[in-house]
Amino acid sequence: MDIEKLRDLCLSLPGTSEGIKYGDQLCFMVLGKVFCSSNLKNLDRANFKAADEEFEELCERPGVIAAPYGGAKFKWVQVTDFDCLTDKEWAQYLRKAYDLVKAKLTKKEQAILDSPQNQ
Repeated sequence: MDIEKLRDLCLSLPGTSEGIKYGDQLCFMVLGKVFCSSNLKNLDRANFKAADEEFEELCERPGVIAAPYGGAKFKWVQVTDFDCLTDKEWAQYLRKAYDLVKAKLTKKEQAILDSPQNQ
């Protein structure tokens, strides 16, 4: 996995866009809500929202740490070595991150994302 593959994977999810937020973060968002990001100065690292039940397990893996700057409080992890996860694991974890953020959207927004034209 590298930043370009990660970008392609994130942008393949319904309603996902990318943009720069917080000055230096390349963010992947579902209807404006971030589910994955990477610092523009360190594109060899990525952050994503983790499921509560997987957060500790992920942080025990070499190449994964609790996200800095308070991100851990909200169950965000930072992958410091892209190769510590397989491409299949990346796909699974990014989909979960997307789904966790999507679940916080309004029912109306979720319905838009679930409509056939967005699939």
